[in-house]
Amino acid sequence: MKAYDNEALGNSPKLTREECQAAILKHIDGLRGIDTHCHHLPDRQFKDVDLKFIYDHSYCDWMEPYPADKKDVPQYLLRNCSNSYFYWLRRGISEIYGMPVDGEHLEVLDEAIGKAYRDPEHHLRILDEKCRYEKILLDNYDHPGVAESSGKLFVPVLRCNMFAVCNCISKRDHNDNNPDKYIPGIYEHSFEGYLKAVDEYILPHHILKLAIAYDEGNRIRNFDKDRAAVAYGQEHPTEEAYRDFYEYMVYHICRLAGEHGIIVQIHTGLGTMKDTSPLFLKELIDALPDTQFDLFHGGYPWMDDLLGLLHNYPNVYADLCWLPIISVSAAKRFLREALEIGGCDRILWGCDTWTSEESYGAVLAFRHVLSEVLSDMYEEGYLSLDETCYTA
Repeated sequence: MKAYDNEALGNSPKLTREECQAAILKHIDGLRGIDTHCHHLPDRQFKDVDLKFIYDHSYCDWMEPYPADKKDVPQYLLRNCSNSYFYWLRRGISEIYGMPVDGEHLEVLDEAIGKAYRDPEHHLRILDEKCRYEKILLDNYDHPGVAESSGKLFVPVLRCNMFAVCNCISKRDHNDNNPDKYIPGIYEHSFEGYLKAVDEYILPHHILKLAIAYDEGNRIRNFDKDRAAVAYGQEHPTEEAYRDFYEYMVYHICRLAGEHGIIVQIHTGLGTMKDTSPLFLKELIDALPDTQFDLFHGGYPWMDDLLGLLHNYPNVYADLCWLPIISVSAAKRFLREALEIGGCDRILWGCDTWTSEESYGAVLAFRHVLSEVLSDMYEEGYLSLDETCYTA
């Protein structure tokens, strides 16, 4: 916890809700935080940046691609005005460049963005000065475990999907990765040799990521190495044998992490939406009480499942990364309940974005959610002002 300025906040027990929220926001503005999850693009990609580039590399593109013809942009923005991704990206861009994102300002916005990006440090300064990150945990799915973005903030996270998904050299995970690309000749070993090579590759890293919700899902039940070995190296294993390999490898990676004090981040909720609820991880968590599990996205839309795990397991951390820009109302509900049943020390947040503009929009969304929830708790008498600021 970082110290806060009692004099600046004031000690009056009779603040209005609005005054309390303003005090919380002022307190937050004085802090730097750790962004637990980010996909920030490599420096080399920030060339010829304009509004279209920013929207193309955002969640807005998942909803509807930015129009090729500028005359269609005003209607595009209007059509998506209620969508949370669009709202917070708009807020981030507007605050950074000092003008609204609307049909009247498209040309001047493009000029301002292009001019700013002539300085190759521009995107890094936003992360440092506007977002005020202390560190950014970078999940690079094109080059796992490598921080291709420069600057002092980035800490690489090793994305481990491929080790569980790829039982043979011809298999690829959803990011088109295979272990042989990073450990040449790995499939020339026996299954024991494969496990040893994976272990040696993983151990230098401090944080691991499993985005298996985009591959075979979070249902992990096989902890038997002999069963897992049946599908190893086989081009066409039975579905049952392949699942045994996949599930055991997830278990093996998480057990290794627990033995060496490595944090495991796991994507829960959205994805393929087949067996992606956090609750499908329960048997894995039961089996590995010494592993720290950082479960992502509030489990949305299965938020109650993650809240239940947070309540029952002290080695489970609830990460709100992405959630506030998916839905502010869902994030507020989740945060309030997480505080009530888990406490503030096991609640985390990350931007989960590709550009600095969207990252800043995600910061604004989280600040809004956090200050709203805490000021409600203050107004109800649940927390004192000092307690709200400690919690923030």
